[in-house]
Amino acid sequence: MHDQSHQSTSVLTDDECWEFLDLQPIGRLATAVGGVPEIFPVTFAVADRLVYFKTRPGAKLAELAVNAHVAFEADQWGPDVAYSVVLHGDAEILERDADREAAEATGLRSYLQDGKNVWVRITPTEVSGRRLSR
Repeated sequence: MHDQSHQSTSVLTDDECWEFLDLQPIGRLATAVGGVPEIFPVTFAVADRLVYFKTRPGAKLAELAVNAHVAFEADQWGPDVAYSVVLHGDAEILERDADREAAEATGLRSYLQDGKNVWVRITPTEVSGRRLSR
């Protein structure tokens, strides 16, 4: 059994949440596909307090076109400290050249070159984060 007397949880500020997100390579997109909750790991980048990722045509994109409300989470776990940042917002498939250029400017590189050529931007309506220390 772990001694919980020295554990603490603290709330991250908005700035700390975005600083944390900027350092993470992988996050999880949560949405509903056909009314069924789904979670997709995605490589992502942040710029100007917006989240960008690339995907390819399929169920994820079809659902975003119907239901743009999403949740997004990134975390990091270590032996002494853990972080989790969750945001809720609206996902938008980027179709305008200026929007795609802003997305490309993030420098995001996918782990796999697997035909992901559609940019998506999440505009958050709420961001929260926690730091857990032992």
